[in-house]
This record gives sequence, C-alpha cells and structure tokens, in this order.
Amino acid sequence: MIDIDTAHGMEFSMDDKEMYQDMVQMFIEQKSDNVASITDFFEKQDWENYKIRVHGLKSNARLVGAMQLGDLAEKCEHAARDGDTAFILANTSELFALYEQTLDALKKIDFAAL
Repeated sequence: MIDIDTAHGMEFSMDDKEMYQDMVQMFIEQKSDNVASITDFFEKQDWENYKIRVHGLKSNARLVGAMQLGDLAEKCEHAARDGDTAFILANTSELFALYEQTLDALKKIDFAAL
C-alpha cells in the first residue's frame, strides 16, 4: 500500500491546493523521461549520472509527498555514490515498480478534500 503524505505536499505548496495539484501533475508527466534516463544510465552503468537522476527523483517525490519512493530513490542515490552496484542492480527494478504504484496513488488524490 502506497501512502501519499498530502500534508507534506501541501506544506511545500504553501497550503495552496491548486499549486499542489499542479506539482503532482508535473511529477506524473515527468515519469517517462525519468524512467528513460535512469534506465539508460543503468544499462550503461553510468553511476554518476544515475546518481544525479535518482537524486532528482528523490527530491521531487518528497515534494509531492511520495515519501516511500523518495526513500528508495535516496538509497539508490547513496549506493551510486558509494559504488554499491550490487544494491543498484538489485533495487532499480523495485524503484520502477514503486514509481508506478506511487503514480497510481497520486492520481487518486482528492484535492478538493484537502
């Protein structure tokens, strides 16, 4: 079960529902580009650029309240920084699965009820 911390997302949106909804929509729209870039760097074993992309994913996920995704992205970022390719190889597919589940959860937010 994916929990979205909408209170956290609203805080970063200055408690502006429309701004938060726009941030969530942009996060959803960035998925294809993010996955393509991370996949490309993963396949090339370009861990420096992989680290940069998962860092961005981590930050943006947390801005919209997707803390679970942000936490796993942070672990992947640290693994890339530390040269822990075993962790990256074992967890990037999980990162993508969690990303997809997170997007599904984000799409179900009832912004009017916030």
